[in-house]
Amino acid sequence: MGAVAIPILPSSDFAATVAFYSALGLFEAGQWPGQYLILRSAAGVELHFWYCADGLDPTANDSGCYVRYDTDAEVLALYESWAAAGVADGDGSGDGEEGGGGRPRLTAPARTDYGMVEFALIDPMGNLVRIGA
Repeated sequence: MGAVAIPILPSSDFAATVAFYSALGLFEAGQWPGQYLILRSAAGVELHFWYCADGLDPTANDSGCYVRYDTDAEVLALYESWAAAGVADGDGSGDGEEGGGGRPRLTAPARTDYGMVEFALIDPMGNLVRIGA
């Protein structure tokens, strides 16, 4: 098996983080309360979270990660699944990634000028999770 990079994102509320990502199909694979949280998808994607005890301003959080899939079809299927879970598209700002006071949001998939199909998710903590193939 080759190397795998796993993002570690901040969370000031593990219960809220678990609830949000559970609705998107990720499950809790481990938690050390007040320290660390591991979420995993059936496809094997892992997101790790460190506990931000000082609180976290979702509007000022600049943390993010990129999750790459092998095919456009996988990305589009994941987007459809997450959209069906009720995460709203965009936030009225035009690109769906700015503003919104930390409100979770999802951008529609688009083909980039560098040939990838991508969409983005902003979680309740303000973390950017970009998905692409």
